[in-house]
Amino acid sequence: MSEIEELPPSRLGTKEHWDKVYEREVQNFEDAGSEGEVWFGEESVSEMRAWASKHLPSTPTPLRIMECGSGNGTLLLSFLTSPASSGPQRFHLTGIDYSPAAAVLARGVEAKRREEIPDELDDDDEVMNEVECDWRTEDLLRKDFDGETWDLVLDKGTWDALCLSDERIDGKTPSVLYPERVAKLVRPGGFFFITSCNFTVDEVKQRWGRSDLGFVFHSSIPHKTFTFGGKQGQTTSTVAFRKVDSAPPANGHVNGVVNGHSDLGSLYLCVDCGGTKTDVAIADGSGKLVARAIGGTSNMAEVGLQTSYEIICATVLDALSTLHCVSAEPNGRINGGPSPCPVHFDDVWVGISGCDTSLDQQNMLDLLSPFFGTAKVSVVNDAHLLGGALLTHHAPWGIAVIAGTGSVVIALEVAGQGEVVQVGRRGGTGYLLGDDGSAFDLGRCAIRSAIDDFDAGEERAGGLAEVIRHHFEVKETGEVLAKVYDLDPKLSPIDATNVRKLRVSSLSRPILSYFSSGDSLAIRAVYTAAGLLVASIVSLVRQLLEADANRRLEDGAIVMGGGVIQQEAYRDVVLELLKKEGIVFGVVEQVGDVAGEGVMGLVEKAKKTAA
Repeated sequence: MSEIEELPPSRLGTKEHWDKVYEREVQNFEDAGSEGEVWFGEESVSEMRAWASKHLPSTPTPLRIMECGSGNGTLLLSFLTSPASSGPQRFHLTGIDYSPAAAVLARGVEAKRREEIPDELDDDDEVMNEVECDWRTEDLLRKDFDGETWDLVLDKGTWDALCLSDERIDGKTPSVLYPERVAKLVRPGGFFFITSCNFTVDEVKQRWGRSDLGFVFHSSIPHKTFTFGGKQGQTTSTVAFRKVDSAPPANGHVNGVVNGHSDLGSLYLCVDCGGTKTDVAIADGSGKLVARAIGGTSNMAEVGLQTSYEIICATVLDALSTLHCVSAEPNGRINGGPSPCPVHFDDVWVGISGCDTSLDQQNMLDLLSPFFGTAKVSVVNDAHLLGGALLTHHAPWGIAVIAGTGSVVIALEVAGQGEVVQVGRRGGTGYLLGDDGSAFDLGRCAIRSAIDDFDAGEERAGGLAEVIRHHFEVKETGEVLAKVYDLDPKLSPIDATNVRKLRVSSLSRPILSYFSSGDSLAIRAVYTAAGLLVASIVSLVRQLLEADANRRLEDGAIVMGGGVIQQEAYRDVVLELLKKEGIVFGVVEQVGDVAGEGVMGLVEKAKKTAA
């Protein structure tokens, strides 16, 4: 990989420049209440805060967050509130900047925000957090923090500025020394999260993914793209890294591992790669879960083959780093990619969203096989992992139903050696052509019915129709249609399309809430969407029963996963409609933890093979 060229020095890389900037902004704040410039805009703050809400754990003790070059504190102060859906969280926030005036400004902005937020807070959307703030004046390139670490370290433009300095410290430029200093501030298992305007995502990954830093790539946020000279780029790059314990073992070997085999005995691994996260579950031969980890999205259709592979490997290494007898120490890299897996797994099951064809699966298998070494690795579509419930319930066949943001229905059966094989499929064609019974479909059915009622003059006051109008910020339902098709011109085509889709699918929660309270519009939407999903299930079941006279419904299982079908009210409608079609399964299972169920299935498979 080629080296990144150093940027030419600029006054933006000097402390003198920033001292003057913040002295002026303090004066402006005192005179007019102006909080000062927000680097990369308020949108960047919102995106970074949303990422943190999704990926930081909820803990009874305060989460420690530090921002390098905190300036006016706008980014850190976004943690004064949390989304109502996730509930309140305690935080200890540390802002560090080498300009004394920056700390003065941040304290003033904090006081102002704490006074204003209670009056402006919408309790339906946000909740106040218990937050302690500490604004420090320190030089990150020279300060010794005496082992102090944080759960999350943030950088929004600070590395960019330091890369414009040619001052050498201990013989190193700030662009090289800064990552080394920051790496010491992130606790093992914690995150470093950076937004840069001077470097591409790949360049950030190259500089911060050095093995000596102990960071592994976690995820990135897509931004508006542009094309110049035949190449596509982004105005900013926002990248997250996870810290692993990279202290080298004293004996030069990976702790607890001899020739790639762990002293834990047999180990089994299941990886659920979805549209919002990568979920890793590791179990031992007794069926005990011994390690878990969550990574960023590895949906192959969205992030591509290589990035999906890197996120899978990084999340597996992250899970292994939690085992006391295993070190996920980088020990050589595979073709410039992730370090080899330091333990041997008896069986590995990887289910990837957006990995549907045999060619997709073989391409990923070609990458993962060297990483896992001698382990047996199976790569499938993520819906296939629901087949783990067939193994744990000893069902010879079944139907797996995914109904979340999208939907797919697949027929599975257990082969002689315990392998779960796909024997039929319906759906999985995306929201333009299908996704029947998904969150998007629920929203689509409700909007369509609301517009029909409006056009027919049959609209009722209040209820779900009013929620839909409020959701799209219109006064009457007839205006909703234009809003549904509206694309945000400020976003890239891909991002604008995704936002438009999520605007529809996010209606699923209020639809199900109003369904439970008897709203007629919600009832029609739920039964219409569920009916289309049930039609796919019925089609597959009848096909299988006709093909094999010995196959019996009472031996089969229906295994359901995904955010929508996990809702009891919706799941009951699906089972009710199936019963009307004469289809009642012997086993009915709703799986919330797909990776956990999948790895338990691998343990049962091993027991069956050994018997």
